[in-house]
Amino acid sequence: MRPRHAALAVVLSVAGTLAAPLARAQCDAGDGGDPIDLGALRDSFPADQGFDVPTDSPVRLRFVGRVPSGASLCVEPVGMPGCLPGAVSVVGDELVWSPAGARPFDPYASYRVNYSDPLTGALSLRFRTGRGPSAGAPPFAGIRGVSARAVSSDPCDPNAYDITVRFNRVVFDATLGTPWPESDVEYVIYSTRGPGVSGPRERDRARLQSSGSTSDALAQRTFRLSSSDASGPVCFSVQALDPLGRSITNSAEECVNPAEGNYFHGCSATPGSRQGAAGWAALAMLGLVASRRRQRALVSARRTTVGSAPS
Repeated sequence: MRPRHAALAVVLSVAGTLAAPLARAQCDAGDGGDPIDLGALRDSFPADQGFDVPTDSPVRLRFVGRVPSGASLCVEPVGMPGCLPGAVSVVGDELVWSPAGARPFDPYASYRVNYSDPLTGALSLRFRTGRGPSAGAPPFAGIRGVSARAVSSDPCDPNAYDITVRFNRVVFDATLGTPWPESDVEYVIYSTRGPGVSGPRERDRARLQSSGSTSDALAQRTFRLSSSDASGPVCFSVQALDPLGRSITNSAEECVNPAEGNYFHGCSATPGSRQGAAGWAALAMLGLVASRRRQRALVSARRTTVGSAPS
């Protein structure tokens, strides 16, 4: 080896030796997110500029991690200043406004949501209602399939996998009431079985934009599964929630073995099978508990006094 090449090899070797601990340290540190984002507004129900919103919709603002101290919320008709009678409460990471009466909003009317907190300042959201109350819980046909793709480009976890879950979009029966806007329905993906999964675990949560076509009934979400979580067969299920926290439990489950790159049939089970019974019971109970907690929170919010959120 020429002296110049040998020197270069030594430099590269030393650089690699120094870079490896740094890379490991960065991976060990993880991505905790920007602390400045804590308490930032992340989502709103109804969606800003939403239209055809059912007249029985609550108003929910979701934040990163927690609701900021001193947050306040006012809902008013556009063109008619003055807060509507209602109650404001903190439910987890959400600030929720619930109407004082059984008929919160008028049909085909525009409303403004005025929000403020000491850190963010003031902001305003708008939406327009539809013809009447909602059509009830989302009639959801459930998951349609799942696939796994190895991720070799992740320096912190080269054996991780990208999981793609495909599911049906909610299709409301308009004859039963005002359908929720597509962007106001949340789809929650759970791990139901797999390495380290003792019960349904939330993996992803998303709201979809309008498909723009009545024939586009399918949607999909992709998220990353760590190498430890993908070390054996994994199973997933999807639930659809309306803004009132209601859902029709759909126990359909799809499974895949990432390491083998194919579907793992041993994990696929029908609700009545012995193998899947415990998983279905846990998932159904989780959906029921979440729905009841949300509805209890909305009901109790109506009994509190209108005003600022607790500090």
